[in-house]
Amino acid sequence: MKYSLLFLIAMFTSASFANTEEPVTTQPLVTINAMIDIKGIEQSAEQGAQAMLKMADSLELIAQNRNLTPEQQQNIHKTIENINNLVDVSSDSLQSLPTFLKESKETLSTTSAQFFDDLTFKVILLLAIVVLALVAIIACFYWFILRPLQNTLLQATTNISTMAKAIENSALSLEMTNKNHDNILQLLSQEKDNQS
Repeated sequence: MKYSLLFLIAMFTSASFANTEEPVTTQPLVTINAMIDIKGIEQSAEQGAQAMLKMADSLELIAQNRNLTPEQQQNIHKTIENINNLVDVSSDSLQSLPTFLKESKETLSTTSAQFFDDLTFKVILLLAIVVLALVAIIACFYWFILRPLQNTLLQATTNISTMAKAIENSALSLEMTNKNHDNILQLLSQEKDNQS
């Protein structure tokens, strides 16, 4: 029993260490593939930029009107500059969008891979702890319950064996006593017959 228990403990520990030491070459359980169709975004942004450029051209034509005061013309020119700045910002943002999306995808991929690696490690660790707890429970059950029970049964069977031998000796003594009693009775009956 001891050797089989030690064998089980050794087998479970080696299996748990073998699982934790092997290099991670398996594919993750879940792969997150973030794809965004930026073609539609590019078209919308380009159309918006063209509309703003047309608006700027229209404002430029309005600013050339002789009926406007210089202050109104200056305000229109500021508005045109702001529209041009907005077009430039949206164009720059649109150009940096693929790079941003690629970096976001890589970050998401790395984060999800780390999460699943951590999850796998924690599951293996939890299983190892459960197996070790079960082995410890079995060892305690054997040590504190089965072993004393085995000693008690051994003592009880030894006592029963001793008692059986004592009963056997008593039976032999009783048999010898009965034989002696029969012999005495025979002798007494013979003596009685001789006297008569």
